[in-house]
Amino acid sequence: MAAADMKVATFCVVTGASKGLGQAVAINLAETVGDGSLIVITARGEDGLNETKKKIESVAPHVTVKIVAGDIAGPYSDELHKRICDVPSPGSFKHAMIIHNAGSLGDVSKLTSELSDPKVITDYYQLNVSSVLCLNSQFFSATESIVRRTVVNITSLCALQPFKSWGLYCGGKAARDMIFKVLAQEQPAVRVLSYAPGPLQTEMVEEAAKKTADPDIRAFFVGLSKNRTALDPDVSTKKMVKLLQDNKFESGSHIDFYD
Repeated sequence: MAAADMKVATFCVVTGASKGLGQAVAINLAETVGDGSLIVITARGEDGLNETKKKIESVAPHVTVKIVAGDIAGPYSDELHKRICDVPSPGSFKHAMIIHNAGSLGDVSKLTSELSDPKVITDYYQLNVSSVLCLNSQFFSATESIVRRTVVNITSLCALQPFKSWGLYCGGKAARDMIFKVLAQEQPAVRVLSYAPGPLQTEMVEEAAKKTADPDIRAFFVGLSKNRTALDPDVSTKKMVKLLQDNKFESGSHIDFYD
């Protein structure tokens, strides 16, 4: 597979782009894509999205940034997904890309055998699986006239290995990995990557350190938090961008930062 030319006019969607990894992804991709590109950044927090927009504009003035604030799993998500994937003049873009980054850790304070509230479980998978499928479908419909398309699923080691008391999170990541493997088989012309960024210096690490029920897993994240040894999101994002540029990965594959 030949290297991918990223310096082309690109329509790009990044979810969960108000902070952390999503913000780093939006900024790094903006620096990579060509003139005439449009980057749509979405998340629930509009203040964070405005900050991301300012950072993009300071390093990539050739890119147009569109903010769409809202809950991609909320009661009006259908209309929100349409606004996120609204492609102006599709013929002006050579490449369409979506980065499915938005997600949550879920209730890690309970063992799997203690998860008994169906609403908590349903709400978790609505955000972390169902809304991803629906937004992805809207992206495909909106970009069908753009020949070159790329889909990136932000995944985790937890898609492959069980973490005690992380049943919801591991289950959601495993489901998404398989869904995107199926997508890669169904859409051979589309490049599909599940990228595991590694443990990052984000709020999720702090949450895991405070709330994880299993003592061994909690101790691992306490160590990351205390010693500041988790990865900088920008460092991990740069590896993801290089993977996309080199274009050597098998479509649908799961690739970890440490691979």
